[in-house]
Amino acid sequence: MRKTPILAALIAVCAAAPLAAEMKITPVASFNLLGGKYFLDSDAASFEGRADAYFSPAITLGEGHDLIPVYSGNYSGTQDVQELAGGGVLTRQRQSHSLSLKYIHTRDFDRYKPRVSYSKALVRETKDESWGDGLFNYDTFSFGFEAERERPHGTFTGSYDFFSVTYGNYATLLSNSQSVFKDTDTFNQLSTNAGKNPLDNVGHRLAFSYAWFPEPLAMKASYDVTWRHYGDQAVAANPAVGQSPFRSDKRSDYIQNLSFSASRGLRPVYLSAAARLGWLSSNQGSYDSTRQKYMDDYYSYMDISLTPALTLALRNGSQFRFGLEWRKVFYLGRLAQAVNGAYGGSEIDQTYWLTSISARYPIFNRFYARGAFNYQLSDSNMRYEDNYRYNYKASTYLAGVEWEF
Repeated sequence: MRKTPILAALIAVCAAAPLAAEMKITPVASFNLLGGKYFLDSDAASFEGRADAYFSPAITLGEGHDLIPVYSGNYSGTQDVQELAGGGVLTRQRQSHSLSLKYIHTRDFDRYKPRVSYSKALVRETKDESWGDGLFNYDTFSFGFEAERERPHGTFTGSYDFFSVTYGNYATLLSNSQSVFKDTDTFNQLSTNAGKNPLDNVGHRLAFSYAWFPEPLAMKASYDVTWRHYGDQAVAANPAVGQSPFRSDKRSDYIQNLSFSASRGLRPVYLSAAARLGWLSSNQGSYDSTRQKYMDDYYSYMDISLTPALTLALRNGSQFRFGLEWRKVFYLGRLAQAVNGAYGGSEIDQTYWLTSISARYPIFNRFYARGAFNYQLSDSNMRYEDNYRYNYKASTYLAGVEWEF
C-alpha cells in the first residue's frame, strides 16, 4: 500500500509535463540464452541454462521530458556461491525480475531524475525446493531522486535512494519454537528481544560523483554512503555481561565506498580500470554457544578492489572482452578458526580473484553467437566451513545466442 502513492506521484509528475504533438517511443531490447556447466573445486554440475532479458520502451513526452520504463530479468541454472546472510552460500538456481520507472527532465545542461522500482529474487539451494519456498527469496522496493549538472570542466551527479528489503520465508527458529520448551521461563529468557524476521531491512543511500574528460581519457570519482537498519534483528549480547542472548537495540550497518575509474578508447580497443575502497561498520556481534566465544563487530570489514578490463569491438558487431577483478576483505571482528572450529587470535581475511572472458560474433541480422568463461578463486585464513564457504575454486563455461534490438 505504501508503494501506490509514490508511484502515482511519479506518474502525475510525468503527466504534468508539456507533451509534444506526437509522442515518440524508442524500444530497446536484448535477450540471451546460454547453456553451460559449473565446476566447484573440480566437481562438475549437470549442464544447465542461463537467460537474461532486458526491455525498455523509452518514451519522449516532449522537449526535455522523457519517461524510461524498464523490465529486466535473469535466470541462472548453474550453481554458484552467493554472499547471503553474511557468508558464502552455495545456490543451485536463481532468478530475478525487476520493474523500474524513471522520469528525466532536462533543462539546459541540468537533468533531474525521480525514479521508483520493484524487484523479486528467487533462490533455490536444493533441486527439490520449489521456487516459492526458497529460504533466501526476497523482494526489494525502492524510490529515489538524481540530479545531474553538466559543466565545461565536468559533470556533477548527486542522488538519494530509499529501499526496503523483505525476506518472506526467512524467520528465526526461536520465534516458531515456543511449544518445544516445557520451561516457560527458559523460553522467555532466550526469546527476549530475539525478533522474528532478522534479515528484513530498510536503508537510505546518498551518492555523489564527478566525471571529467581530459583527452584522451574519461575519468570518474565517486563516493556513496548507506545506512541500513534491521528493525527485527536484535544485537547479540555478551553472556559475560548479561543473561539474555539479545540486547534491546537493533542492528544497523553503515556502508561507505570511495571509487575511481578511468577509461580510454583506442579504436577498436577500449581500455578501462577501476579501484574501490569500502568500509562496512556494523553494531552486530556474534556469540558461538558451542565454544562459548563472543565476537564484537562480527559483520564489520574493510575491502579494496581493482578491476582492469580490455574490450575489442569491431564494426561488424563482433566483440571480445577480458576482465580481471581482485578483491581483498579484512574482517574487523570475525576471528579465524581452524578446521575443527577452534578460534585463533587473528581476524579473517579473504582474497577473491575473478577472471572473465567473453566473445560474440554476428550470425544473422541482430543475432549473435556468444560464449563466456569465468574463473573465481577464493582464499582465506578461515578453515572452518560448516556454515559458509570461504575457500573454493569455481569456474563456469557458457555458450549460446544473443539478440539485440
